[in-house]
Amino acid sequence: MIERQIKLIELLRNNRSDYLKSDDIASYLNISNRTARTDIKIINNQFMPEVIGNIKSKGYFLNTTRYSLEDIDNQLSNYLHQDGKLLIKIAYQLLMYSKSVLISELMEQFQLSKKEILDYMSRIQMWCEKYEVNIIIKRKTGIRVTGNEKDINNAILHLNQLSKQHHRVEDLILNELPKAHIQIIKQIIETNLSVHDIRTSHLQIEQLVIHLILILKRQSISEESWNINDESLVISNEIIKGINQRLGYHLNTQTVHLFSFFISYHFNKFDLGFEKVFIESYIQQLITKMEQKMHLKFGSDNVLKDNLLAHFSRTYLRIMKEVYLNNPLTGEIKILYPYVFNVLYDIIHELAKDTGINLSEDEIAFLTIHFQASIDRNEESQVNIAICCYYGLGISQLLETKISKVNQHVKVIDILRFEDIENDAFENIDILITTHDINMQLPQYLDVIKVSPLFSEDDQFKLNRIVKGKLNPISKNNGLNEIPVTIVNNDFIQTIPGVFEMAHQILNNYKAISSGYIETALNREKASSTYIGNSMTMPHGDPTKVLNSHIIIFKSNNGFYWKEHKVKLVFFLAIAKPDIHLMKQMMQNLSLLDEEDIHQLAHLEETAFQNKILKLIKG
Repeated sequence: MIERQIKLIELLRNNRSDYLKSDDIASYLNISNRTARTDIKIINNQFMPEVIGNIKSKGYFLNTTRYSLEDIDNQLSNYLHQDGKLLIKIAYQLLMYSKSVLISELMEQFQLSKKEILDYMSRIQMWCEKYEVNIIIKRKTGIRVTGNEKDINNAILHLNQLSKQHHRVEDLILNELPKAHIQIIKQIIETNLSVHDIRTSHLQIEQLVIHLILILKRQSISEESWNINDESLVISNEIIKGINQRLGYHLNTQTVHLFSFFISYHFNKFDLGFEKVFIESYIQQLITKMEQKMHLKFGSDNVLKDNLLAHFSRTYLRIMKEVYLNNPLTGEIKILYPYVFNVLYDIIHELAKDTGINLSEDEIAFLTIHFQASIDRNEESQVNIAICCYYGLGISQLLETKISKVNQHVKVIDILRFEDIENDAFENIDILITTHDINMQLPQYLDVIKVSPLFSEDDQFKLNRIVKGKLNPISKNNGLNEIPVTIVNNDFIQTIPGVFEMAHQILNNYKAISSGYIETALNREKASSTYIGNSMTMPHGDPTKVLNSHIIIFKSNNGFYWKEHKVKLVFFLAIAKPDIHLMKQMMQNLSLLDEEDIHQLAHLEETAFQNKILKLIKG
């Protein structure tokens, strides 16, 4: 079966209490009546016999008399599991072996029809684009892969992303050698590490074996020495020598040098030297910019600093050698913490202009976890306030009394004289309330509120809003009501280029963007998918190229592929720099939706959808 036929089963399942005419099915899947009827025959032949019934006067229905819904769901789940496994196997074969393959050869090997092979190829092609790897299909010469060897290796290590199921690409790599050889290599590695008093785990040894296999199968010649530690080089030499002796391999000196890097990396056998100064500077810039963007005191979290330094030291080594690491949690991290991930992405992209350090979405996801842990670790239940009043002790005490009544989480912990502000460290102070303008440098995380000496209702409102933001920095309300929204219902070319082309037209018509904005959004999407889970994606570009903030919502009843994910709602954002914080409110509101919510939204009529979605995103 192909992906469209799975959609047909899901359509009937979600409308199991109704009969659907062939016209309804054809319209939903954007196919002809004849194709719809053919698909139903294929499903009844290949999926479950007579699972789709037909009553001429009424239409098609899911046969829940013959099969229970649980049986159908289990069969569908099993099929999707096998589909994902097959998709990864085909992609692995194309990427791992540097040779062209005919479509007919794949049809015979995997027992699939030409239509099914082409369906898989389309999905693999789209996914490979983000790794700058091209899958070229030609009628006579077949299918071939083009791209930089390191980019292809990177794609191989991330093939698990092609499926929502939990398939380990590592198992395919390990199958490149006989199981008996794998066991012997593991024993040789473990023995030699033990001799050098290096404690390890089965997972670390498996990772070393995987890297060794990739070196053997996909080694590219390089004059550059990968040796960064003498002890690691000695260990690597002993391991490779043992493998050659036990298994009759002919691994050379270059393999020893390449493999020594992975030993250095996995067991912290490296000395950064002067590069440590650069890494410390990079981490400090990253923390400072995160403070500025998120208004949180990351700089005072010493645990965060230590963790980032330890993590990024290893990251830096990988980047310098263009060695890629698969983060199996990247997709989940982007879905759970989309705002932190996106803020980090923008900051790292900005830092790259000066540092030349470009991080993959896997690396950014690792950093996201560190910053999110800091947010959770330092979650505030109390907001500390200092008062600076020009009018003397009496007014200061009046302000203290009124401010203390504003919110149960507020505590006034200091009253400062105006002349003392410049020398104050503002330790443990979140908000400074003053009756006069202050023209001096203050900490980035410190919010300053100018109030009237008698603390008016407007002052109370301002303070309340900032206190709520301090207590819950990821979800504070920031006024999405002011941003215009355009909704496009199905009437667009349902591909990534189709969405970007129409978004460009709409944003230009509203004079919302300057030249080059769409290009920055395309580059952003190419570097890291903006998919946020549950059939939703949120593409966006450089906020400095936005003239007036605007949101476009594309709705697709059927769904279409956004790289490896199928989406039904696309939130195309053009958010100006002063409004950039509004993204977190949108993400917070959308995170409350699950897959079933999105399915129901996608099938609402135009007016009902507009009312529902605007209420959801604006809170």
